[in-house]
Amino acid sequence: MKYYEISYPNELNEDVSEVLSEIDIIKQYWKHWYSKMVEKFGPDHPDITVENCIEDWVVVHWAVEVKNSGDL
Repeated sequence: MKYYEISYPNELNEDVSEVLSEIDIIKQYWKHWYSKMVEKFGPDHPDITVENCIEDWVVVHWAVEVKNSGDL
């Protein structure tokens, strides 16, 4: 299992960091991502995969893989 860290400002413009697992990412992003991919390519397109969903999420959120995920 891989983990990714994202950073963003909160409502007070303070820096916030969050670490999410691949499972967390899929739980949060899959429905939205899948619907957009089906809209664009159709439901049976071979590029509609969990791996591609995570990869897109990483790019969109400027996420960085946490290498020492065992320390979490």
